[in-house]
Amino acid sequence: MKGMTMKDGEDGRSRISDDWIVAILALLLYLGVGAWLISQNIIFPDSMSRVANGYYVVFSRDPHLAAIGSVWNPLPSLAAIPLLLLSPLIPVLASKAFAGVIVSAICGAVAMVLARRLLVLFGVGRGAGLVLTGVLAIQPLILLSAATGASESMLLAIALYTTLHLTRWLRKDDPWHLAHTGFGLGLAYLVRYEAVAAALITVLIVFGVSLWRSRGGRRARTLFLLDCFLVGGPFAASFGAWALVLRLVAGSWFATYTSLYGNTAQVTNARETIDRVTGGNLEGILAYLAAQLFAVAPFVLLFVVIAMVIAALRRDAGVLGPAAILGGILAFDEWAFLSGSSFGWLRFQFMAIPWGVVMAGYILAALQGGEERLTFRKITAWTVLIAILAPLPLAWWASLDSRLAREESLALSVARGGQYVMQDQVAAYLDSLDLPEGSVITDVAYSFPIVLASRNPKQFVITPDRDFEEKLNNPVGGKVRYALVIDPAFSTADAVALRFPGIHGDGSGVATLKYEWRDGRGASWRLYAFNGVS
Repeated sequence: MKGMTMKDGEDGRSRISDDWIVAILALLLYLGVGAWLISQNIIFPDSMSRVANGYYVVFSRDPHLAAIGSVWNPLPSLAAIPLLLLSPLIPVLASKAFAGVIVSAICGAVAMVLARRLLVLFGVGRGAGLVLTGVLAIQPLILLSAATGASESMLLAIALYTTLHLTRWLRKDDPWHLAHTGFGLGLAYLVRYEAVAAALITVLIVFGVSLWRSRGGRRARTLFLLDCFLVGGPFAASFGAWALVLRLVAGSWFATYTSLYGNTAQVTNARETIDRVTGGNLEGILAYLAAQLFAVAPFVLLFVVIAMVIAALRRDAGVLGPAAILGGILAFDEWAFLSGSSFGWLRFQFMAIPWGVVMAGYILAALQGGEERLTFRKITAWTVLIAILAPLPLAWWASLDSRLAREESLALSVARGGQYVMQDQVAAYLDSLDLPEGSVITDVAYSFPIVLASRNPKQFVITPDRDFEEKLNNPVGGKVRYALVIDPAFSTADAVALRFPGIHGDGSGVATLKYEWRDGRGASWRLYAFNGVS
């Protein structure tokens, strides 16, 4: 194995200085873009829903930790809670999910620092490292994830942290780096499920490398088992702990797949829309994935192959670090869409971008120390840099393409249709009624923007409340005055509508229409007063 060279690092003062420059500039960029997007009501529902899950924990009528939900991994929502505690003073933290933007922006800034450090570890010079980090920072998928509260930004920061330590261990047999790697994998699983693939690949690589290092009596052969435990133990603990929580809270070990609101149910309900862009066959899905990948990182596979060849010639196992973590997460997302368990959003390709940038940096570093003629090295270096920079316009175009960037296009459509404006109006109207606690029952799988916008969140009976089913089955006896329901065309699993079929249309014989709101896209919210409640 090739050990770390002096190119791996800089003097401490230079490193700290550059890290702070990168962190501050990235943070300002992401917060600025995030604030502007919110001012235009361009808010991604996935991001806002994770903020809402944290909000219920502290501000719902029935505050409790399990209110964080059982569908998505908990860490992004937990991270927003400290900021949400300030939402009574700064309402935008909740009402526009700016708490999530702050969290993702911080994670994005940390990710850029870690990306630069990884490039330095691979021998990239200071100037080239800063350029490559800057290109990574402004890539649209990276920028949007950091500026919108998306959980991908947190995953990226943790993935790069894990990659950095795994790469160090692959180059130098230090169990401390392996412990950091295991910690990172465990933390990553609490952010997004894609960490499963990264963990499995990493354990296999560590097993193989550690076993190889144990040859010839240089270290106890049994130590490779300890290495596997160090890297796989924290992940196994996170996996088991979250599964146990889901079993206790939701009654299922894997609620994200079995829940009425889970990923499987959501993808199934959206199958017709997905098939419309893929054709619903394997060839069409592969072509769609290829088009997305080419749009955001057209040279990633080329960079990976060249870097792997160089690493093999140099006997440098460090290049396996990014492949295991970044490549593993990317492979999981591709597999998920191929298997029919993913929406196939463009942002699911985002790990290809840092992987490609890091591998491009590895190639540049190899050229710096090569024995080839200076002219050849310069030409090749410029070719690599151009190959990194040139796709940026294509990536920005792709992020606005309604076929490839369906989620982004939907966010723009929702903003133009005034959906969030309408939902703010609903919240304001309910607040004006000055209702007592538990007066309005609603399914926050759909109404979470309204609850977040309300100054009186305790007026709602929401699905995470432990007495939700009891009050839904007997709203009059539970002193529930109103039902807030959305058009069934926009809600396939609304618990209120399922309990009272047709309630959105005519009150289902149990309630009388009180008020209706409608946005520019045709979505309508209706407030029904339950019959028999004064």
